[in-house]
Amino acid sequence: MPRLIQPSHPQEVEAIIEILGNRAHAAILRHLCQVGPSTTGEILSGIVLDSGKKLTRPSLQHHLEALERAAAVTADHPRGQRHGKRVKYEANIDAVEFEMLPAYVSYLRGK
Repeated sequence: MPRLIQPSHPQEVEAIIEILGNRAHAAILRHLCQVGPSTTGEILSGIVLDSGKKLTRPSLQHHLEALERAAAVTADHPRGQRHGKRVKYEANIDAVEFEMLPAYVSYLRGK
């Protein structure tokens, strides 16, 4: 089977595509925007992927870490200081709307 062709994009655009082009990320962000700050357990029980499947806790944690690195999600406890704590995650929709989307649109327009 042929490999998927992956065009070369600037690093910033690659990061945006990784965050916004992922269905699990979209489901997590949508949940956090609609429900508000949530723990991993609340997120797990609140979202179902298009395929009807549920995310596993390790998979959710992986997605939350990626969203947090991209500043699309914030947490009430800093990384490295969360052991044994109930962490609430919140969507940083302003970062998505005012930073990621304009940068992506500028790239599409060739700017």
